[in-house]
Amino acid sequence: MKSPIERMLGGVFRIGRYRAWWVVILWLLCAGFGVYYSLDIPFRGAFLDLLPRNDPLIDEYKENEKYSGDAVGLLFELLGEDPQLDDVSEVLADREARLVQSAEDVAALLRGNEEFIEVIYLQEIPASIPDQYVQLFNLDDEQLGRIEDSVELARSAIGGGSFGLFTEDMLSSEYASVGSLDKVYELISDQFNRALLSGQLSLGESSLGGNPLEDQLGLIISLNDGVLQTLDGLDHLPTVTGAVNDLSGIFNPESTEALRRPQPFITPNRMMLFMVIKPRSPSQDGVEYSQLVTTMVEEGIEASGVRTRGIRVRQTGTYAFNTATTAAVNKDMLRTTIISSIGVFVIFIIAFGSFFYSIIAVIPLLVSVILTMAWAKFAVGGFNLVTTFLPALVLGLGIDYAIHIISRYAEERGKGHSLNRSLKTAIVNKGKASLFAAITTSLVFVGLLTSRSRALFEMGAITSVGVMLAFLTTLFLLPSLITLAHYLFRIRRKEGIIGRAPRMTGFFQLITGRARAIFVIILILTFFVTFQAARTSFEFSSTDLIPRVESQEVAEILQESFTSRTPGVGSVFTFYASTGEELNEAVAKLSDYEQQWAEFGLPPIIEAVESPLDDLPVNLTEQQKILNALDISAYIAQLDILSASLAGQSNVLAQTRTVLAQFSFLQFAASANGEVGVGIQGNHIMRQLRDIQDVVGRTDVAEASEHLDALRAALTALDVNLQQVRDLPPAEDLLREVLLAYPEALRSRYLTSDGRFVIQARVSREIFDGDNMDSFNRFAASFSDDYFGMPLVVQQLEDYMKRDFYLSTGIAILLILVIVWGSLRGWMRALLAAAPLVLGYIWMLGGMRLMAMDFNFLSITISPLLIGVGVDNGIHILHRTMEEARLRREGAIERGVGATAISVIVTSLTTMLVFASLLVARTPGLRMLGASALLGIGFALLFSLLFLPAALKVEGGKRV
Repeated sequence: MKSPIERMLGGVFRIGRYRAWWVVILWLLCAGFGVYYSLDIPFRGAFLDLLPRNDPLIDEYKENEKYSGDAVGLLFELLGEDPQLDDVSEVLADREARLVQSAEDVAALLRGNEEFIEVIYLQEIPASIPDQYVQLFNLDDEQLGRIEDSVELARSAIGGGSFGLFTEDMLSSEYASVGSLDKVYELISDQFNRALLSGQLSLGESSLGGNPLEDQLGLIISLNDGVLQTLDGLDHLPTVTGAVNDLSGIFNPESTEALRRPQPFITPNRMMLFMVIKPRSPSQDGVEYSQLVTTMVEEGIEASGVRTRGIRVRQTGTYAFNTATTAAVNKDMLRTTIISSIGVFVIFIIAFGSFFYSIIAVIPLLVSVILTMAWAKFAVGGFNLVTTFLPALVLGLGIDYAIHIISRYAEERGKGHSLNRSLKTAIVNKGKASLFAAITTSLVFVGLLTSRSRALFEMGAITSVGVMLAFLTTLFLLPSLITLAHYLFRIRRKEGIIGRAPRMTGFFQLITGRARAIFVIILILTFFVTFQAARTSFEFSSTDLIPRVESQEVAEILQESFTSRTPGVGSVFTFYASTGEELNEAVAKLSDYEQQWAEFGLPPIIEAVESPLDDLPVNLTEQQKILNALDISAYIAQLDILSASLAGQSNVLAQTRTVLAQFSFLQFAASANGEVGVGIQGNHIMRQLRDIQDVVGRTDVAEASEHLDALRAALTALDVNLQQVRDLPPAEDLLREVLLAYPEALRSRYLTSDGRFVIQARVSREIFDGDNMDSFNRFAASFSDDYFGMPLVVQQLEDYMKRDFYLSTGIAILLILVIVWGSLRGWMRALLAAAPLVLGYIWMLGGMRLMAMDFNFLSITISPLLIGVGVDNGIHILHRTMEEARLRREGAIERGVGATAISVIVTSLTTMLVFASLLVARTPGLRMLGASALLGIGFALLFSLLFLPAALKVEGGKRV
């Protein structure tokens, strides 16, 4: 008694055989409607379309992405120039003139287009930025270096260093208040005389100037050190004066009119210029709008003729990126579909030697691809970056059913059976095996509907239905086309398909003859391969999902040439600061590695900290603190004392001689009375006084006075100018105004649309080790409640990847075991059919490990895919072997495998061809998917032809 499936397939045969014209017309109408419906099928090239929906962390990531600049960027580059010739002013001026003129020509055309509301290539300095800061922003590196040196020199000098008569411990003493040096030493001499006459220098309880003797002597030593340091530095007075004048000029610019003139966004060597174009609508309005904007900009560039002047102009930004990625995706899809179609056709001809039946096999295939594209538009709104290769995949999987049916039909015709009997046998017998194979493959992709990722969900939704459409289209159209072909060409054609089953049977007799050896060797090798397979891991990388396009290269050039930030995408945490104080605190905390380890146990995983402060010409905050701390009036007072001292040069010499004589007496008395410490101090003071006499005696008083007057005047002017600096707002408060002068494409890296500063901390891969992620989160939360990290998304997505992988694989295995068990009517048969799949899967993982490939966001789909495709081979081989065993048990394994081998080889090769076409895709993830699929399907095919017949022989064929 026939089963319900056999009766259903018999009905399909009768419809196709006796209603052939109606079937062909109906499917052609469906294909025509599918073509019409799919003409404007959307291709979504946005990375965000691939991520899970309704996930708080992913939603936060999408929210942070909104802060990226949404504009068109144009990079003008001079060609044929030597970028090293950047020190000749005439060359630089000529380069700048050429770039500016070219930019103005393009800008003039684009400003006339109503679609663009802003075209900027000049930076205008806001009026709210003080002139002093404007001066700083227009200095080159050499000038900035000189200013920093001047600040340091003036700080050390004015702060009580090189030219301070009285050191810090002297300022509170009476010596610092008596005036010139001759008065100071006169006071010391008087103190000595009073102490001597009053007996204060007596043995034991000696004192000087009302203080213990040794303390007072130490104070005099400090005084002499300051005097010597000041006198030795007189020759360097002009240098300090120059530094002070430089500072004074910067903080009191004579005219900033020229400095406030708009400047182009241009590199220092004048080789590149940057322009920003703001369209009327955001890029989120769709790919079509991005394409419109990109085309309009390109037309403006061409109309300007700048490319004929030796200048290259390239676009970047979200509009150009969306346009380029969509074009790349479309090209990948077209390329893979063409390669697959031609390859499938050629493989079919080579395998069966019939051009005619190759055409018949491809027609249902093309119809199924059209219907799959229509379904994709209806079900999920088109294709995304991941699902673009699915039409080619459906093509590769769909041809399997035609190959098996035509192969069986040709076999029956080769036995001399009639068209009617041969076609019915092929439809009923092979149709049954193909039905179960199609259901298993479809159910595998149904498992992807449980994925959190939108990309994998859409892949499951499209492919699960696409596979069944391919099977149904082949099942109905193939008998109709064969019937009509015989009706139309019965006189002009001679039917013929090459049959290779007898030769394949001999090969499998050789395999079964060595079944035990092959069985054991494969299992032993698989045991060792398993160790490599177990080390395959999961790794998410957003760059795997995006094709590499020119706009990315241009963006990296801009980032490297027009900002101080290092280009490239990495593991980055982004912090937001509302005020300059928060900005400074965040940068300080992120840079303090010792505190991170001491308080949070966080190892040094932060590789770089990037903030808006990095792009200031100098550290304005630090410079402000230093300059505000300068006590210029006190230093001017010391200069007055020094001037008066030099004016009384003879008096200074006379007083030092007197003091020198007194300390000679002190040293003698101390030695006589055993006061070793006092004797040593007295000896030291005597050496100092002799040095002072020597320096004062040879000083050119007129020249020194002139230098002192010049420095005094410079300091007086600087003190007046610094009053303006002291009244300036903090540099961090002005930083926001500075950044607002940048084009949005550059500004968005430093400042959000709502005015918050952006700080980025680039971390190493070690953040994913152990508890480092938790430690970093505790550390970040200690100083900021407004931060976000791509590593958090990566970790979440890797968790989702593992979940999707295990869940979809588990569902696929469960469903396939149930279907295969129902199809083959026995668990042992089901396990034998799945054996090549299991072995192929393990060897695929081992091969991936040896090739340093890990599972990524796309390649995890190879798991359910390989399960679906790999088990098909076992189903077809077992079905045919069971059929042969019912006719004659002896040699059933060899005949069954041999009769199915060519079909299995061809179907596997066509599927492998589809994935091989992905190796030339622009998207890295698709290339990795193609490589892993080739490994998996290739190994599954190998074990279907070697291990499965050997296992059937070892098992003894009792279950077949």
